Order: sequence, then C-alpha cells, then structure tokens
Amino acid sequence: MQPRLRVFLEGVVQARGTERIALAPFLPTATAGYSVGGFDLNAGGAPVPIGAGTPNFTFLPFTGSVPIGLNLNTGYEMAELRVQWLLADFGRRMGRHRQAELGVDVAQLQTDRAYQTVANDVALAYYQVLRARSLKRIAEETVRRAEDDLDVAKKLEKGGVIEKEKALRAEVLLSQARRGLDVAEAGVGNTVSALNLAVGLNVSAPTEVVAPPDFPEFGLTLADCLGQAVSGRRELVVAQLSIQSAQVGGGVARAEFRPKIEAGGALMDFQQSAPRAQADLAVGFIKLEWGLFEGGRRVGEVRIADSKTRAAAAQAESLADTIAFQVNEAYRQLVVARREIDRSKPAVEQAREAYRLLKARFAKGDATPAEVTDAETSLTRAELDQLNSTYDYLTALAKLNFAMGLQPDAAGSAPPARR
Repeated sequence: MQPRLRVFLEGVVQARGTERIALAPFLPTATAGYSVGGFDLNAGGAPVPIGAGTPNFTFLPFTGSVPIGLNLNTGYEMAELRVQWLLADFGRRMGRHRQAELGVDVAQLQTDRAYQTVANDVALAYYQVLRARSLKRIAEETVRRAEDDLDVAKKLEKGGVIEKEKALRAEVLLSQARRGLDVAEAGVGNTVSALNLAVGLNVSAPTEVVAPPDFPEFGLTLADCLGQAVSGRRELVVAQLSIQSAQVGGGVARAEFRPKIEAGGALMDFQQSAPRAQADLAVGFIKLEWGLFEGGRRVGEVRIADSKTRAAAAQAESLADTIAFQVNEAYRQLVVARREIDRSKPAVEQAREAYRLLKARFAKGDATPAEVTDAETSLTRAELDQLNSTYDYLTALAKLNFAMGLQPDAAGSAPPARR
C-alpha cells in the first residue's frame, strides 16, 4: 500500500483510540493494593502529666497517644480497595467525547480524500507515461524520416545533383533527430519511475501501461461541476465538523465554571502478626467540588474556544473559495485543451501532405534539403502540438475530477453528462 495511505489509516486508528479515552470518564475507576511490612514501637520516658488516676502515656506526632512501656515488634499485611465514580460534571465529559467522535469522522474523511489524492497522482503520472511514450514514437518516426532523407541526399550527391554541403545538412538533421530520441527515451524512464512512486512500487520496476481504449468526453457545465464539488469534496465536510468541534469545545470551557459531583468508597483490611490483631475499615462518600477562583484560567479558556470557533468558520469560508477557484481553473483548462485537439488536426494533415510532396520532389532533385528540413520540422511540430493537446485534455479532465471530489480514472472515464 502507498505509504501516504498508511499514514492516514493510522490516523483513523489514533482517532478511535482518542474516542475510547474520552469515554473512560463515564465509567468508575477501581484500584486495589496489597502491602506487607513490619514495625517496631518502643514507648518510654516520662509520662505526660494530666491528673491523678490517669494512665501513663506519651504523645507521638502523626501517631497519637502511646502508653509508656509499650513495646511492639511485629509484622503486618494490609489489603485495600478503592472505587470512585464521577456522577456529574455538567457537560465536561460529554463535550470531550463529542469532540473525539468528530475527530474520528474527520480522520475518516481525510483518509477518503487521501485515497482520492493518490488516485489523482497515479492518473496524472499515467498520462505522463502515455505522453512520453507518444513523444518517443514521434521521435522514432522523425529519426526514420531523417535517415531516409540522408540516403536520398547521398544518392543525389553521388549523382552530382546537389552539393556536399546539402548532404552534410541532412546528416546534421539526423543527428538532431537522434538527440531528440535520446531525450524522449530518458523521459519515458523518468515518467515510469514517477508512476511507480505514485503507486507505491519500486521506482526501478519495469512497469508497463496500456492506453485507454476510448477517448473520454465531458458534458458537464461549470455550474454542474461546482455543484458536484459542494457534495463531493471531503474538505468541506471536514471544515463543517471542525466548526462543530470548536463549538463543542466552547461548551466544555464554560462547563469548567460548574461543580463536579463524585462518589467513592474504600475498603481496608489490616492484619497484625503478633500479638494477633486485625482492623477492617469501610468508607463511602459523595463529594461536591466547585472551583471558585483559579486566577482567570477558565475565562481565558472560554475566550480561546470562542476564537477557535471563529477561526474554523473563517477557514471554512476560505476553503470554499479555494475549491471554487480550483474547479473554475480546471474546467477552463479542460475546455481550452479540448478545442486545441480539434484545431491541431488540420495542421497535422497539411504538414503531412506538404512533407510527402517535398519528399517526392527532393527524390527527383526538384527540392532542396533545406525545404525538406523545414517540412519535416513543421510536421514534427504539428504532431507534437496535437499530442500535447490530447494529453493536456486528459490531464485537465483528471484534475477537474479531483477538484470535484471524484475519483480520477486512468482509463479515461468522465462524469456523466447532464441530459
């Protein structure tokens, strides 16, 4: 799997873990403890004078009254169990849990968009591979034509029809064509590596691609595309959820001004070794805790939460404008590229016919190598213009699908036209 997708999938796992953490305060907590130890107590000295008839004792800090002459040297075991449950916090837990739920939804939507992003990158890389292969094919055809022209030029030179300089010009043209072929071959390798990177394969893998069987047509209007973007772009839903999360955060911040009610209990079992003794203690309580003054911390948190809500709303508005611009830009690029395809066809047909006529005249010695070179250059330029227009259209179609929140299809599928 593509590494970027794994990052977003792990983000979903983390968001679900955060939701589980936010659910924990609704449940009670229980802790148990067990300890084993010993103590040595030896009380002596002058007794505390209180009155006649009172026992002799002394007082130890943190211990209490201890009889004079008491000598204990023994071990003990103590087991304890504590349970505590937050009964009410007036919206704190509920708000944090709601924020965690919204976080899960946001992570899932971001993952969906990540899949679309990877699919768009793959589609664009796929079309670049097809473009590079077509450029290589044109370069190979240019080399073949240059080799034919050089053969004819050498024959005419031997026959004394043209000068040696014109034959050398044909060799220069062939050298330039071969240099263009080398560049085209390198371009094929680079685009295949880019496609492997987008897919998540080894960049050196010899990946082969198949051209789309049909040429995709597009029939949506700009208004249709904008409407599709409103319903299809995950970022808009994420922006709405971000506003909701910020609003919930404001409620959590205001809940900090309210009290908390907790219930709890504890069980304690104390066992003394010698002399044998035991003590059991059970405690239960309900506590109301209300922070009266915290130096302005809670007021600051409310202001921050309100600011986050306003910022989230502003970001959503900015995002909507950005998406509208992306759709407009991609749509206009698509329209221009589609028109260029139709406009490039006559130029290719005219250049092919002109090259055919000049080549026939050149074989008879009625045309100069310069004229043939110009005709071949014009044909190559016309073929490149038509090729670039075709793949500019396919690339613009993939970008428009991505801007609308659709899955770009490398096979050339387009959104259905409106009837």
